Amino acid sequence: MKARSSVVPSYVRPAPRRVAGLPSPMWTLVLVAGLVAALELYARSGAVSRLDLIPVSEMVVRSVELLGERDFVVDALLRSVLLICASFAASAVTGVAIAYAMARSRWVHRAVKPYVNVFYALPVFALYPVMVVMFGTGVVPIILLATLFSVVIVISHALVGFESAPPIVTKLARSLEMTRTQQLRKILLPSALPDILAGLKLGLAYAIIAVLATEFILATTGLGQVVNRAYNNFDTVDMYAGIVFVSVFALLANLALGAALSAFDWRRR
Repeated sequence: MKARSSVVPSYVRPAPRRVAGLPSPMWTLVLVAGLVAALELYARSGAVSRLDLIPVSEMVVRSVELLGERDFVVDALLRSVLLICASFAASAVTGVAIAYAMARSRWVHRAVKPYVNVFYALPVFALYPVMVVMFGTGVVPIILLATLFSVVIVISHALVGFESAPPIVTKLARSLEMTRTQQLRKILLPSALPDILAGLKLGLAYAIIAVLATEFILATTGLGQVVNRAYNNFDTVDMYAGIVFVSVFALLANLALGAALSAFDWRRR
């Protein structure tokens, strides 16, 4: 007898906790392990030159060796991490503040919105020569470029969150004679928090991309520059070791931020 199908649409049914006896996190590990094993076998098969691809095991071994080199850790790894953290913090604070001002003032919204839309299409990295003229060749131009690149996505998500508060709630707040600070703390921020958190996660990804890309193309130090220098010198081992660091850092940063932010997202409770 044919089993009766559920009348509940598939898009509202909860995802199964296990597939083929394994929970979803285990399937993620299985896929990653399978990809790594395939790359290892492909690199060792002789079908590709060592100038193009080396086994994953050699990438990992070289990455561990680089962690023992003080120049790499201080001048490249820690420098890039600090630049990413500074850019992300600046874009988070600036983006949420601008979005709040746009949500509270129609004049500010009309004045700023065109510039926010333009920044989506603007090649931000083309501004680097202007930044160098204004601020020199230090870390300031890199932080400014990364902040400009990531702040737009934070503004967009935070603005959606602030504007999602029902008008009746804000009218009730005025009738209760709540101050603007009380409205922000008790109504707007809790209502907008899920969208703000989503924007912050994307903002972190944008900050990582902008800092490493700027170092790769324009800077003379940093993790991106290590990869670029190894690429130009045909040093495939160091190049892939740098890529491993970039990938692992991006993955860990995203997972850590996602776990930290999930604690504040009331929609997931």
